[in-house]
Amino acid sequence: MDDRAGDLTHGLTIDELAEAVGVPVRTIRYYIAEGLLPGPEGRGKGAVYREEHLLRLRLVRLLSEQRVPLADIRARLRQLAPDEIRSLVAEEQSRSAILQRLEKAPSPRAYITALLRSAREARQPPWPRTGRPEADVQQHFLVQRRPERPPSEPINWRRWELAPGLELHVRSDYVDHYRHLIERLLRDAADFSEP
Repeated sequence: MDDRAGDLTHGLTIDELAEAVGVPVRTIRYYIAEGLLPGPEGRGKGAVYREEHLLRLRLVRLLSEQRVPLADIRARLRQLAPDEIRSLVAEEQSRSAILQRLEKAPSPRAYITALLRSAREARQPPWPRTGRPEADVQQHFLVQRRPERPPSEPINWRRWELAPGLELHVRSDYVDHYRHLIERLLRDAADFSEP
């Protein structure tokens, strides 16, 4: 949507209104005929469209992109004052931006798979592999020793809520070992849930 229609003191022609919202002129005429937009001020080449036209047209476009039927849009618009329309346009634009961002985001499964793959790669030993799995495993545990827990000590777990209904549980003696991964998960979960 083009925002060049900043100065509406003299009004817009139908071509300028169409360009500002990114719709064809025939769509504007159709919306006027359907009662979604009021008619212009004046007739013929002297017809002008004001800010209310621009706001209503933007709201109609946003709602129609969300598959709201035109009859429902018409009923909603009849009850709204220009300030309410301005507020709704801002809300709908924000909601549309969030939905577009979510559509581009990887699926939760792909996201978790990528995080686990990254964690697995980060744990790879810095030494060349011998080709003998048992020797590689022994070497791995000699180099990357995790904290030992005395047998008498109970197992404690730490819990973080990533999102409503989604939690991360890490055994307490592994928290420091996986701190980088935990912080990344928490940061990414916060970024994912923020609007």
